[in-house]
Amino acid sequence: MFEWDWNNLRKIRAHRIEREEAEEALLNDPIPVYEQDVQGEPRVVYYGETNAGRLLAVIVTERGNSIRVVTAYDLDAGQKRDYLQRRTKGQ
Repeated sequence: MFEWDWNNLRKIRAHRIEREEAEEALLNDPIPVYEQDVQGEPRVVYYGETNAGRLLAVIVTERGNSIRVVTAYDLDAGQKRDYLQRRTKGQ
């Protein structure tokens, strides 16, 4: 389901995020925030929450039947407000 290699693991570790945390945020009913196109590759930015309550932005792209995490990082204060407002509105 998730596609991992040295490169994307290195990118999330730079933000002190473990692979399991990025996966949890994507499996725990994440909110799609926006789509982007990077050099012809469609990507989606999700806001999600780990089982421990950590709020993350996770950027993914689909490759065949796999989901590749491009990177992930902690939400800043404004992003946290946006996430919580969307959750209270039922998104």
